Amino acid sequence: MIRAIGVAVVGASLATAAPAFATSAETAANPSKPDAYRPLILKRSTAPISSNRSLILARPASPDVFGTVAVNAGVTIYDARFRRVAQTDARDPLVLRLAAGAANLDPIGKLRMVQQEISQAVHWSHDLDNMGVADFWANAGETLRRGSGDAEDIAIAKMQVLKAAGFDPKDLYISVGRHSSRGAHIVLLARTASGFFALDDKDGMVPAAQNTRFTPIMTIGQGMSWVHGRRVGGNPRLASAATKNRAK
Repeated sequence: MIRAIGVAVVGASLATAAPAFATSAETAANPSKPDAYRPLILKRSTAPISSNRSLILARPASPDVFGTVAVNAGVTIYDARFRRVAQTDARDPLVLRLAAGAANLDPIGKLRMVQQEISQAVHWSHDLDNMGVADFWANAGETLRRGSGDAEDIAIAKMQVLKAAGFDPKDLYISVGRHSSRGAHIVLLARTASGFFALDDKDGMVPAAQNTRFTPIMTIGQGMSWVHGRRVGGNPRLASAATKNRAK
């Protein structure tokens, strides 16, 4: 049995309708006559069709972090925001400049350098002060030029710089949850061969297994979203962890 975390947030997310697929606007005004039909014949010698784009994206690993179990959430309210910010700034000069120093490092070295660079380049500021709205996910280039942003803006800037430095996009996640002393919060999660790391704008870079201050509610990755819960019953260690967290 898995106990969900943040039921209200999850409910709102799952209630969001998936955008409808638009049907093609092009229809045949003058359909071909039956005798005009010619079947397409592929010769055995024909070379396979090549493509620069993979037909199926590599699926990211399930982010079972901070003592939780991640469950596929389907379509959520954060998907469109994640897609928008994740598809920008690939050639932004500021992003590329910060990424250059980390490009030849190993994955953990990349994380350490980008954590340090973004911490020096961007200071925390509320969206109301930056954008005039209560909540807005800014592109990495916008945040770096402004030199300020809130938790999600800083996490997005790190994500985009890491991607420009060669970090695999499927191993980078935005996790939405609660911090034990700061309330609602967002961190960047990065998956390496040594496990997951949390890159926090205040707590620094910490192995996810050692982070006891952040509780994830929803995590968004490349093409997927998850809600988090804690397993109770059948696993004394996880059940004990869930009990301790509820007692805090």
